[in-house]
Amino acid sequence: MNSTVLKSDITVGEKVLSCAQDKHLMDSLSSRSGVAPKGCHNGGCGVCKIEVLSGEYESMVMSRKHISQEEEDKGIVLACRIFPRSDMEIKFIAKPKKITYTIGD
Repeated sequence: MNSTVLKSDITVGEKVLSCAQDKHLMDSLSSRSGVAPKGCHNGGCGVCKIEVLSGEYESMVMSRKHISQEEEDKGIVLACRIFPRSDMEIKFIAKPKKITYTIGD
């Protein structure tokens, strides 16, 4: 029985990380300090929104709350909902911060 796990090299900015192809990308990236934001790992929070600049992946259903069909078609996906199938280059897309305005005293 062959228990070899295939791995892909994932480039995030200046860092190149080896990630298992049998885990979703966010699982592998979050195990390295300072590479990925903390999130829910199931598509509910959207903090792992990335743009895939190059490479192949297999995807699960994306949350339409965070990823539109148009974005998905352009390679903008949630890292917790994809599995790498080749070496990849990605960049994280920061969620806009909420701004609170106070009017009056």
